[in-house]
Amino acid sequence: MPDPNWPLCEFAITDSVELKEAYREIFERQYVNSVVRDWRDRRVRFHRLTFDHAFSEATNYRTGVGVHDIPLSLPRAKRILWIRLTLIADSVSIDVLAQLRKDGRGRMRKRRTLIVLDNRYVVVLEPVERGEFAFDFVTAFPADQAYLDKIRRGSNVVERMPPRK
Repeated sequence: MPDPNWPLCEFAITDSVELKEAYREIFERQYVNSVVRDWRDRRVRFHRLTFDHAFSEATNYRTGVGVHDIPLSLPRAKRILWIRLTLIADSVSIDVLAQLRKDGRGRMRKRRTLIVLDNRYVVVLEPVERGEFAFDFVTAFPADQAYLDKIRRGSNVVERMPPRK
């Protein structure tokens, strides 16, 4: 599939604390403090506190227990603008998967996982039961084919979005 050539967000900052704050500022300006809708005009809520989970990662997700020990994942952070592009399905094909996953407290939660087929990018949302929002943003990250195969095994494709221009 063709790569959509979405822009990466990069800074010429060498200090890790300053770099993380620069990405946090973009997250808050682009997502937390603005109205974000998906391609079906459903509102997606972004919480300020989600940043730390969404833009950190585990050294080895295959053998780890979900603990993120890398406080700022540059592969995730550089793709921060891709979240909105995924939600509006900007010139890409997307599979939407329905999943049930345990949260940090062991409760089963519904998940909606959007996989951008063109560049193996994943955006995870959680349906909201009430209020003006349809979904809460959980995380977003580039994935390898092995990870995509793994999440597809425990999921159902509920929607396929063809490219929109």
